[in-house]
Amino acid sequence: MPYKKNIGGISFGLNNEFFNKVKNEVTGLIKAAEFEFYELELFTVTDILLDIETWSGPLNNGKLDWKYYGAIQGYWQSDSNKKTSPKGEVWVLPLDPHIKRYPVIGEVVVCVNYLGRTYYSTILNHQNNPNNNIKTGLVDKGNPGSATPTISTSPMFHKPVVANPGDIIIQGRVNNSINIGSQDMVGSSIKLVTHGRENPSYDLEKDAASIYIQDGGSVTVKNPNSKMGSNIVTGKKIILDADYIVINAKKQLKLQGGELVEVIGGNTEIKHNAGGKILTGETEKAVDELRERVKTKLQSEFEEKKKEFLEAATKGQEAFDKGIADLKDLDEKMKNAIKDVEKKIEMFRKTSFTLNGDKFAKLNKKVVDLTQKLATTPPTDAVGIALIVKGIAEVLRSYATLDFINTDIVTIEKK
Repeated sequence: MPYKKNIGGISFGLNNEFFNKVKNEVTGLIKAAEFEFYELELFTVTDILLDIETWSGPLNNGKLDWKYYGAIQGYWQSDSNKKTSPKGEVWVLPLDPHIKRYPVIGEVVVCVNYLGRTYYSTILNHQNNPNNNIKTGLVDKGNPGSATPTISTSPMFHKPVVANPGDIIIQGRVNNSINIGSQDMVGSSIKLVTHGRENPSYDLEKDAASIYIQDGGSVTVKNPNSKMGSNIVTGKKIILDADYIVINAKKQLKLQGGELVEVIGGNTEIKHNAGGKILTGETEKAVDELRERVKTKLQSEFEEKKKEFLEAATKGQEAFDKGIADLKDLDEKMKNAIKDVEKKIEMFRKTSFTLNGDKFAKLNKKVVDLTQKLATTPPTDAVGIALIVKGIAEVLRSYATLDFINTDIVTIEKK
């Protein structure tokens, strides 16, 4: 909270009683007006509310009060006995409800006071260390430096990330960062990286995991197969690089490329869950148009309802809540409609099953063998003839039931 500090001293060098009286009055007036004004004040952190299992903060009807999540407790640098606002409150809330910089015990934060309440904002960067800025000895109460450790002090995490002039950097405590800048000085770039090493420069090959989103410039991506060359990726691109990358779609995953979709790997597996199938073949324009037509119609209805909602937003909370509910209903309707479209597509789509070559070859060989045996078996050999007839019946049954077909690998018939 703001406070002021007297800085001046006045001396007239006179011993006359009258002048001394005037001097004292003038000095008092000057001292009352001359001070250093501190709108922002330093606050040493001694506790922070983040662990819901060991919650020691305020409760609401016997339950954790989420209003105080991330709040801190501590001492003022200017006066360790001074209270926070409102009077009697011991917890200081974060200033920004959206972007939080949670300190650790022993760090110093900057506090302000608005509307009768104290808030904390940034962490004092006296060491320019993204990991550890603990500073003890600023107040004469408590000993935050001896608190239970809450962060690693590994030198690996102590360096600011390497950047270029004009870059905007968001850096975490453990050598991870988001860089909003440029690529090769010619295109915009966003890098989200966990560096995983002591040197926090940007290196796609050495960093632990990276996401690059760029419009311009080039990036060299090394192929994990040492026998293959590296790929130089240019233009508008999104690059994901890590030891393991998992894309998990709970409903649908669509990969599409205007010119090429390439899958390379040591072992490449394409599998389906029980009851599913693998569909191959030429792109079906009619199917894509059907899918988009349904979504376009519902999207148009959604946009119309959204327009009504925005107009109703000025008519009170009840109308606002109703508009939100209507939009949610339409959103759910769109999900269900897409499911119905997929059922219709399954009904009219013409497909061909894939032949199991091994089974089909064995079946044909069996036919040849039975034909040869039938030609060489004497008519008087009733047992031999019976076995051949049984084998022929099994072959005919296989042809009738098409048991040499892979029913889960389906090819779309070319128009």
